[in-house]
Amino acid sequence: MGTFELTPHRLILLSYILVILVGSLFLSLPISTYKDISFLDALFTATSATTITGLVVVDTPSTFTPFGQLVILMLIQIGGLGYMGFTTYFLILLRRRLSLRDRLLLAESMNYPGMHGLVRFIKRLVPIVFLIELTGAFFLFFLFLRDFSNPLSALWQGIFHSVSAFNNAGFSILPEGLGPYRGNILVNFIFSVLIVLGGLGFYVIQELMLYYRGQVLRLSTHTKIVLTFSGFLLLLGFILLLLETIRWNELSLKERILVAFFHSVSARTAGFNTVDLREFSEGSLFWIIVLMFIGTGPGGTGGGIKITTAVVILLVVHSYLSGRNQVVIFGRSVTEATVQRAITIFTLSFAYTTFVALLLTKLEGTSLLPTLFETVSAFSPVGLSMGNSQGLSFCADFSPIGKMIIIITMLMGRVGILSFMLAIYGKGRESRVKPPEARILL
Repeated sequence: MGTFELTPHRLILLSYILVILVGSLFLSLPISTYKDISFLDALFTATSATTITGLVVVDTPSTFTPFGQLVILMLIQIGGLGYMGFTTYFLILLRRRLSLRDRLLLAESMNYPGMHGLVRFIKRLVPIVFLIELTGAFFLFFLFLRDFSNPLSALWQGIFHSVSAFNNAGFSILPEGLGPYRGNILVNFIFSVLIVLGGLGFYVIQELMLYYRGQVLRLSTHTKIVLTFSGFLLLLGFILLLLETIRWNELSLKERILVAFFHSVSARTAGFNTVDLREFSEGSLFWIIVLMFIGTGPGGTGGGIKITTAVVILLVVHSYLSGRNQVVIFGRSVTEATVQRAITIFTLSFAYTTFVALLLTKLEGTSLLPTLFETVSAFSPVGLSMGNSQGLSFCADFSPIGKMIIIITMLMGRVGILSFMLAIYGKGRESRVKPPEARILL
């Protein structure tokens, strides 16, 4: 029997579990809540915040005190940047040298390609993140000031929602959520910008800044893929959702356009909604599931299988049908290792979400569509939900076992299903012996 080794994948998983458990204990304190909640609900909320999901089983503004909301905000921030990113940044500030193991762990947790320039990347990243969040909070403060008589309340709302939006967390402490703002162009625009910036990925944000300053002469293939296909999915989602909302007579034309645009943005892993999702048709809900499953760019605050994974899968199909023996995009060939990784991520993710959705329908006695929607939303992790009669997430009515399954799903989605599996099973050594080729009929 082999010895247990603390591999980078296992350390990342354990760090998230540790943050979640500490957050659960803080949220269970009397100072954190207006009313008693079970430890399971505290654990669920802490997991949802740390994995920047946004699914809620208790009403956030009426259940958690300002202190409890601050704990949630801190969990969102740690979960968005990553525990390793936070701790490494402060180690750098203290002028501590990073070992090779520290660098390997950081690169794995941040989805950073290699270790060259890793320390400079972290030094730039954290100030950029805080600057974006403070800018968003500044504008949201003035917008919320009209609805809150107390300037401190408006400031807190601005800070909380800016952090929640940039980190694609989906948590809201507004009494009625974002519903009252569905026709407000500025609120929709600011939220959308924060969501998109967080979803692009930290590597892309850094490269765009260096490109703007002239320090990078050409954008990498990765950045081109993320920008191009993010825009394509956003536009396609907007058009498809607009075809439905345009028929909603109870909304003005401006509100229909904003609802379609905002939910196309939010479905990419943000989790905010300005209308009851049960108002959408099954076709639109299925499209939102597809958007949630694909997610955003790697190494950011978004989730899903990632745009790059989906693009590589489509390129493989296109190359095979075109009779090409190489996968090429933007004049660059995609390595076989990248293709294998993309296929593995897609297969595991599809199999897991399908299995969990079917399992939950049996355990909870629920319909397939809302259960699949909730499962993909937890896995991606997004936080959008078809909801229940009390305005909470659909999973709020689940049994303790059902909630634990969703908790594991949220954790797996944030860590990444491939990293999660490698943390559980470990990575075997690659054999240099090549067996004879097998001829398999497909």
